[in-house]
This record gives sequence, C-alpha cells and structure tokens, in this order.
Amino acid sequence: MGKIVELVRRQLWIGPLVGLVIGLLIGLGIGWMTVEFRPGADDVSAVADSYSLNSDAALARARLKNLPEADLKRMIGELIRDRTAKGLSREVDRLTALQQVLVGGQPLPNPTPGGARPPGSTPAPSAPPASSGGLDPLVSIGLIAFVVILIVAAGAIFYFRVLPTMKARPPRPARATTGQAAATAPTAPAAPSARETPGAPAATTAPGGLGRFVPQYNLGNDNYDTSYSLETARGEFLGECGMGISETIGEGKPDKVTAFDLWLFDKADVRTVTKILMTDYAYKDQTLRTKLATKGETVLAERGKILQLETASLRIEAQIVELVYANNPNYPPNSHFQKLIVEIVPVHKAEMAAAR
Repeated sequence: MGKIVELVRRQLWIGPLVGLVIGLLIGLGIGWMTVEFRPGADDVSAVADSYSLNSDAALARARLKNLPEADLKRMIGELIRDRTAKGLSREVDRLTALQQVLVGGQPLPNPTPGGARPPGSTPAPSAPPASSGGLDPLVSIGLIAFVVILIVAAGAIFYFRVLPTMKARPPRPARATTGQAAATAPTAPAAPSARETPGAPAATTAPGGLGRFVPQYNLGNDNYDTSYSLETARGEFLGECGMGISETIGEGKPDKVTAFDLWLFDKADVRTVTKILMTDYAYKDQTLRTKLATKGETVLAERGKILQLETASLRIEAQIVELVYANNPNYPPNSHFQKLIVEIVPVHKAEMAAAR
C-alpha cells in the first residue's frame, strides 16, 4: 500500500486527473440532487388520499408545486375518469375535492359507469400518458456512460501505471516458527519497544548517498517489520530497504526471533535482494539453515560484520552495530535475539558514478 501512495505522489499528472474526476463527481452529485422532480399520476392520487384525511390545502399545493396547472388539470381529469370507470366512488370523491381546491371551478364531467358518454357529448381528445417523474432517459444514459468511462479510465491507470511497479517487487516470504521441545515455560516478556516508523533519510556527504537508517529490534517487539523509502534529493522514488522478522522458535510470547531478513528493493530491477541474518544456533542447524536459504543468502549475525546488498541501480552497506542474545534456560544458548541494531547506508550507483 505504501508503494502505491509513493507512486501516486510522484506521478505529477495524476494529481490534476484526480482533481478533475473529483470535481466531476461533485458536480454530478449536485446536478443529480437539483434535477426538478415532476410528480406523476400516482403522486397526484397519493396527495388526494392525504388531503381527504388532513384537509391541508397548503400541504397539497406544496407537494404538487412542480406540476404545471394545465398538466395537473389534465392528470386529475384522467384519474377521475379512470376511477369512475372502475366504480371506485371514494377515490373519485377524493380526487374531485383535490381538483376543486387546487384547480378551482367545477370538476370535469365524468363519464357514466361503464365508459358510456352522455348523449350529445363530444369525445375529449386523447392526452399523452402522465409522466411518472424522475430523470430524463437521456440524462440517465449520459450519467451511466460517464460512470463507465471513469471506471475504464481508473482501470487503465491501475493496469499500466501502478500494477507494473507492484509486480516488480515480489512479496517477502512469510515468517515461520520452529518448535522447541525443550521449551516448557514461557520467558517473561521484556517491555516491548515501540514499532519503528520509517523516518526521513539523514543528510549524507557520500556521492550518491541516500541517507542513513538504523533499524533496532528488542525482544518483545513482536511482528517487527520496518522499511525505508529510498529517493533522490529531487524526490524521485528509487526503491525501498528494510529489515523484518524471518523466523521464530518456540511458542508463546514474546516471539523468540532466530533470524531476520535484510532486504533491498530496486524499482528499476525485477527482483528483491535478501540476506538472512541468523543466530549462531540457527546457522549451525543444517535443517533450519537449508529452509531459510530459500528466502535469501544465509549469514551468521556477528557484531561488527558488514554486509552488502546490490541491485541494478542501488547498493546498501549494512553493519551489525549491536547484537545481544537472550538468556533463557528453556532454549539452547544463542538461539534467539535479545537485541539487534543494524546501520544501513544506501547509495544510488548512477549518482555515485556521475560524481566521480
């Protein structure tokens, strides 16, 4: 998720596009809410029923205010004729009362039951069916088409701009736990340290330098996983590096970490380089060492040891500044870390070469 945010923030053309899309959506929402509602025949019939109960003429006028008087006269007349033909005398009375209140004058002549016209009467011209209200069909089609275009555009941006970058870095293997038959009592957990938050790179005078990072693990900091964004002085995103738990042993809390993965991701490369920092116990256990070798190069963690990880355009030099093993009689000696501090110094090889 962090990588997607970084990519979006650095693609300057995405900002105006997102602003345009948001503006259009807001405009559509306002337009949708302000489209004039035109009552239909069912609405007029409902208002007539309501008026027969409360006799509130002002409320009836307010509910039908968007219907022109000519349309209201025609619609009430059609409803009266329809209800008369069906023998619904109560509804006829309600509609007639509404007609007299809203339109004024005498009600329209009603046909005799069964649909027969009074002698000598002239058939009224047929009127178009009453509108049922709502949005114009062309407006609805336009809105649907616009939404489809937005979805297609968003999908294209994701497929051609975001997805290739996400695919560039494969997910790191999930950490596993190796059981210890000798463990019979859990270790009293040390006070967990706060989870590290990636900070801004410190200034560096080395050619091509991208900062200096110092991830620090203490026993009790379960689910430890920290990463740092690598970028140029101009804010160009180059990749990431970090350190996280790779393997634990035993059961219960806190996690007994026996190996960490130290990794480097290069946006311009197609792989993530990983080295596994192992305790003395894990490094000497051939089965465990073979298992962890599937994640990356296995390395015995030793204080002062310097490690190098290199990709197409990036390189980091990592030094183990401090290493302390936990002292737990229920586990083999040197089997899990009490404390581990690593100093990471990344460089951009292109800028380093240009400075020479």
